[in-house]
Amino acid sequence: MAPLHRFGVLTFALAVLHLPGTLQGQGAKLWTSCKTDSLSTYNCATYYSGTASLTSQLKTPSGTENRSVLATVTAGRVVCRVTEADGSAFEGAGMLVAEHGSNMNSGEYVVRVWCPEATGQRVKRSDSPIMDTYKQQADDYATLAGKDAHEHPDADEANGVSGTETLAWQLRR
Repeated sequence: MAPLHRFGVLTFALAVLHLPGTLQGQGAKLWTSCKTDSLSTYNCATYYSGTASLTSQLKTPSGTENRSVLATVTAGRVVCRVTEADGSAFEGAGMLVAEHGSNMNSGEYVVRVWCPEATGQRVKRSDSPIMDTYKQQADDYATLAGKDAHEHPDADEANGVSGTETLAWQLRR
């Protein structure tokens, strides 16, 4: 083999050996705008757009109450549409946490959404989130999606009150 040809093969081999490290380093940079803020230690909300919703149905001896909250997310900014049990509706600004478990491209995540609970109310960082996915697992942080249905927190079997709450989220990068 000619010396020049061996040098070319050696250079190519070294480049291939360094390729995975380079790609991994580039992948880690994908989430550089995730930051610590007063809502989360690793908030990546600015990367996401989509929806999160909470629907509830509570059956009481006097009737059924339906309530829904739809949070529309655009680049991390949230607009909430709340429909009350009486059918009235209002909109207001909300807040979002899309917390990644790491700076890699997949892993644990949590989505939390704050929405106003009354017309004209402004949400505060000290408020409890109205939606919380708790720990979830993503194969790819590019899409955070899921659904959780559970018993309504105000259900009280002894008093004939039953119901469900359903949380659904679909956020894409």
